[in-house]
Amino acid sequence: MSSSAPALTRPVSASRRWLWSLPVVMVLGGLGAYGWSQRSLTPVPKVPAGPGSLAGSGEFQGRRVHALGRLEPRGEVVRLAPPAGNEGARVETLLVAEGDEIPAHTLVARLDVHARKLAELKEAEARLLAAQARLAQTRAGAKPGDIEAQQAAVDLLAEQMKVSRRDLERAERFRNQKVISSEDFDKYQWALDRTTLEYRRSQQLLDAIREVRETDVRVQETEVIAAEAAVAAAKERVEAAEVRNPTAGRILKIHTRPGEKVGDNGLLELGDVTHMQAVAEVFEGDVGLLSPGQQATVIVDGTRDELRGQIVELGNIVARKVVLTNDPVSDTDARVVEVRVQLDEQSARRVERLSNARVEVTFEIPSTTGTAASSPTAAGIGPPRSR
Repeated sequence: MSSSAPALTRPVSASRRWLWSLPVVMVLGGLGAYGWSQRSLTPVPKVPAGPGSLAGSGEFQGRRVHALGRLEPRGEVVRLAPPAGNEGARVETLLVAEGDEIPAHTLVARLDVHARKLAELKEAEARLLAAQARLAQTRAGAKPGDIEAQQAAVDLLAEQMKVSRRDLERAERFRNQKVISSEDFDKYQWALDRTTLEYRRSQQLLDAIREVRETDVRVQETEVIAAEAAVAAAKERVEAAEVRNPTAGRILKIHTRPGEKVGDNGLLELGDVTHMQAVAEVFEGDVGLLSPGQQATVIVDGTRDELRGQIVELGNIVARKVVLTNDPVSDTDARVVEVRVQLDEQSARRVERLSNARVEVTFEIPSTTGTAASSPTAAGIGPPRSR
């Protein structure tokens, strides 16, 4: 029986040791929970910013909003395409090259229908000149030579009429003296009547030649207006066969070469690279912490260059994010708002050839903005949210 006593006392001593250690574990757990809660409610401590740091240069005390984004020229990248109505047309001449800096409204390309449209314009202009000449002719009336010739015919008939009247008076005396018969007298009368009628007709023709009828002028003016409209339409068709850039900028990419049809990507892309911007996709819950004028630090993902800028525009549409992170567990369906950051002049020069490059953007939120942060990203807790 003495040999079984130790076996009965071992469980009792082990349970006593566990009871003594339980208060210690509870105290340590409470201290850990208190420390974590105090950390979540305090701002980010002052940390010196090293090279490539998202915190920017110098020291900053406050909260931060992190987001992924992309670089693009101010006003976005313009994708240039021919005017409507040229579906299926081919590029005949390309007048620019990638990297060219061009002012606004520069002729950059001509389509293969340009030569035909230009010929139609020249034909319309010739028709306009002909209509204008006819109008001028109508307003001027008959030629001076025609008027003089008709006037001479009128004068000749007037003299003939005088002669016929004298012959008729002489014949009347001879008839009264029974020298000629009544039949001979009638011949002189008929000669005078015929000459009188020819004189009247010639005089009326002279008046018609001299007269400029208002109706004829209006008809010719209408023809001129129609010809001018045809020229304007032909010019529009010629301009539709040309491609011009609406804004000044640099040619970033050419998608269509001479002899090729213009596809869905358009003819070329250009942008104002002298004023580069970072477009950050900010989580919709953090947009309320931002406002125009706030400073931002931009890190280029490929080169890790640090850029500086400030917010110039907050988006008005909530949409799914476009710039994705490499983190396989990130929320790819996150709802974001685009925030535009205007880079300073020095930063813009460094990235003017990096349009569409992926960047990481950090917005510095002063500690006086708002109360306690509503999201871990705004409060600076843990790593930045994947955008």
